Amino acid sequence: MNLRQCEIFRAVMTSSSITGAADRLGITQPAVSKMLAQMERDLGFPVFLRERRRLVPTPEAQALFKEVERAFLGLEHLTRFARDLKGLRQGHLVLGAPYAAAAGWLPGVVAGFLRQHPGLSLSLRTMDSLSVAQSLVAGHLDLGLVQFEVPAQALHRECLLSVEAVCVLPPGHPLAAKPSLGPPDLRDEPLVALAAADRYRQRLEAELAAHGIAPRIRVDAPLASAACALVMEGMGIALVDRLTAEDNRPRGILLRPFAPRLAEDLTLLTPTRRPASLAVARFAAFLKAHFQGASRPAPA
Repeated sequence: MNLRQCEIFRAVMTSSSITGAADRLGITQPAVSKMLAQMERDLGFPVFLRERRRLVPTPEAQALFKEVERAFLGLEHLTRFARDLKGLRQGHLVLGAPYAAAAGWLPGVVAGFLRQHPGLSLSLRTMDSLSVAQSLVAGHLDLGLVQFEVPAQALHRECLLSVEAVCVLPPGHPLAAKPSLGPPDLRDEPLVALAAADRYRQRLEAELAAHGIAPRIRVDAPLASAACALVMEGMGIALVDRLTAEDNRPRGILLRPFAPRLAEDLTLLTPTRRPASLAVARFAAFLKAHFQGASRPAPA
């Protein structure tokens, strides 16, 4: 049986006549009769007995009708599901992001997006920037955020924001009187450093070396948020990305711009070899809208 035969059979069963089925389907009575006859030939058994100009379903027709009804209920479910996908009332996306973003500003963005689309769900997976790129290529993520340069083969990259580093100081620190800080200000200052592989740390150390300054690292921490907490504990000054620094301002830290400007791009990555779902495309647009106009000088 093909779908058209099922549709005509169902219409005859529910209307109890060829005339009713033809009216319901918008076709002629001979077309309905012809399709029924062909269906019976295909099945190899009669589905209706013709008695006094009436169609009487055979027991086989009654059993077949139950299965056809199940099939049509499934089709109706698929139709509703497809409409929900189009309207973003169904769907799931998997986002990879660095630990600092996932522990800071990103949850607020994710929550804002899901509030707009309550039928969607999202998995947030935290990893370093290189692992985000690798997981995208392997098909484990739908989209990813990276804070540093990564190999981008088979990936589309789009800069969301250029994020500069800022100095983080505890309240009452003598350097807080200055509107901005540079390498000479950090001479002999105890520092709370990020991990050795962190690009901000590497660039800071290069700037200090260019001024003949050996960094006095008292503590190093894997996350910028931990560095901010250590600053408040009096362990020293830290240089971290502005987004994380602003997330941690409620701790009471003070932020000062650093010159020369040290910035890294916050980049959105998507795979080039897989089409993006409607949900992924909408989330990417939401992210871009969130950061539009967000590039601004570091707070004094």
